[in-house]
Amino acid sequence: MLVSEQVASICQIRGPVGNSPQRASGKRVSDQQPLWTDRPMSDKPDAKKWRNPQFVDNAGAEKISRSLTRGTELRRKTAAGWALGTFVIESPVPATLNSLALAGFDFVVIDMEHSSVDFSRLEPLIAAGQAAGLATLVRPWGAEVGLIGKILDMGANGIMAPRVESPELARAIVEQVRFAPLGNRGFAPLIKYDSMGEPLQALDDSTYLVVQIEGRNAVARIADIASVPGIDAVFVGPYDLALSLNVPPGSPQVIAAAEKLASAVPGSLGLGIYIDDSAKCAEWAARRFALQCVSFDGRMLSNGARSVVTQARLAMRWKDRNA
Repeated sequence: MLVSEQVASICQIRGPVGNSPQRASGKRVSDQQPLWTDRPMSDKPDAKKWRNPQFVDNAGAEKISRSLTRGTELRRKTAAGWALGTFVIESPVPATLNSLALAGFDFVVIDMEHSSVDFSRLEPLIAAGQAAGLATLVRPWGAEVGLIGKILDMGANGIMAPRVESPELARAIVEQVRFAPLGNRGFAPLIKYDSMGEPLQALDDSTYLVVQIEGRNAVARIADIASVPGIDAVFVGPYDLALSLNVPPGSPQVIAAAEKLASAVPGSLGLGIYIDDSAKCAEWAARRFALQCVSFDGRMLSNGARSVVTQARLAMRWKDRNA
């Protein structure tokens, strides 16, 4: 099996990535609204309704706007029952993003926590993912002030925040992700935002925020964490959760903790989890874990390479036996 075939086999992937969301010109359809939206129900002034005087309305602007708002489509797919993603960790190059898009993944998470990716390499990766039609999230290494805003200014469609152990930390992350009044994200009128009529509203509506639950303390406080406005999804990191529980990864205690977490998270939020074995996708979806990161780039490359070598050696043995 070729590497591309190995990637494509994950979870019987459905084919090309779906259609991109409606253009972010300030007008929205109801199913694109985040459920945490703080949009006022009156005619009082709202800074996020600011109309960009540099707004450009042409085909190029539409493509840019669509790429910057792919988080809306990810939110829709998660709410519909399944969004299929993976991590970019060990092979962080644009060709990897192209391969994952061709395989049919819905989204990717570019990892800055466990990889060599720094800011000098991040923006081209985000651009490659979006150009290929992937909703492109980034997992930073922490939540210090300024870090998340910088990632979002590079065009990321969302954030997967690691090791969220308390509602206080969740609130601090929301502060960096959302514009006022819900948060305190800064705004610079970058050229790419000229593709949007109302960029503040469009970006706030489409930015997808995932908080990772990776420790026993976080599981114990999950109801409080999940109640913080501005969060789109809660995501279980099973390896670190296993370490926190002092059990081997894959143990029944990890599954039990994930199920306990799911029972405490309201249906308005997405639930996600990392999955090693693609055969278990349906099993986890039945538990409401619709936002699934299945395997990662290095693992799929390794598995594909092993498959190629195995098939080549089997073919040579058959040749030798029949010589």
